[in-house]
Amino acid sequence: MLRRGAILSAVGIIIASVFSFGAIEFFVNVVLGRNVLYDPIDMIGMIGPMGLLLGLVSYASYQATNRYTSKLLNAIETVAAGSFEVRLEDVGSGLYHEVFANFNAMCEELRSIQTLRDDFINHFSHEFKTPITSINGFARLLLEEKVSEEERVQYLQIIAAESDRLAGMATSALLMTKLDSQQFIADKAPYSLDEQIKRCAILLSPQWTAKGIDLSAELESATFLGSADLMQHVWINIIGNAVKFTPQGGKITLALKREADWAVAEIADTGKGMAKEELERAFEKYYQGDGSRSSKGLGLGLAIARRVVSLSGGRLEAQSRLGEGSRFIVSLPLRANS
Repeated sequence: MLRRGAILSAVGIIIASVFSFGAIEFFVNVVLGRNVLYDPIDMIGMIGPMGLLLGLVSYASYQATNRYTSKLLNAIETVAAGSFEVRLEDVGSGLYHEVFANFNAMCEELRSIQTLRDDFINHFSHEFKTPITSINGFARLLLEEKVSEEERVQYLQIIAAESDRLAGMATSALLMTKLDSQQFIADKAPYSLDEQIKRCAILLSPQWTAKGIDLSAELESATFLGSADLMQHVWINIIGNAVKFTPQGGKITLALKREADWAVAEIADTGKGMAKEELERAFEKYYQGDGSRSSKGLGLGLAIARRVVSLSGGRLEAQSRLGEGSRFIVSLPLRANS
């Protein structure tokens, strides 16, 4: 089909070129030059040379275009078959350079989406299966007649805890999906940032007091324009992680300072810290670190926290060394509040 189209196109170009040449020659010789000896039939002699020249040019152009078009069509067929690893060499591709570069960018994005989807399915199905199995198993035990009151209470407590865990994972997954689709935070209102951090620390007090952790706070007054509900996820997650990974009798420090037009919060702990590889991947979706740090969940907490901070116009960074604890730094803009 492409070859036939190229031939017809070449024939059309030859005919148009010959007639254009003849018209120009006629105008120059007859209208302008008033050459009475000019015979229009003479232009027929140009058909052969011009046809050959234009045919060669058209064929060469067709071959070059067909080479790049074929590469693109084959690559598109590969992507349509579900493989996103294909790439086109855009260096030296002439007019197709931008097309090939955009195609490669599209494949990279599709591959990322596929990886994210696969990770989500793997983590989601695995993590959700465990509490569902527990709930199902203990519910069946309750249906048995020979269950003591003590066992019944114990089984119901387990079912309630696993139900809460299931609900928490579903909430995190839905929140991450919602945040990924957002480009900005619409519902903003000014509120006290220092008071919010203090309240979040109090909410987590049963956990850190049970471990005998020394938690201290030095919070300067700062009013932030943002979503209090979303930012609460940030503080609960970061402080909660500090409590989770700080050993018995350890220490956690909370600090909030105003620096020019920024509010900078630091949450530091004396926990086991993270290795370089863990630190580099700490904010990835579904990443839960090595076996000693991983816990029940989807590994979305820090990814949600960073996305919320980013949508709020700020930055979330982490500093950590294995055996030396971790420090999370949240920087939020205050300029809009002044």
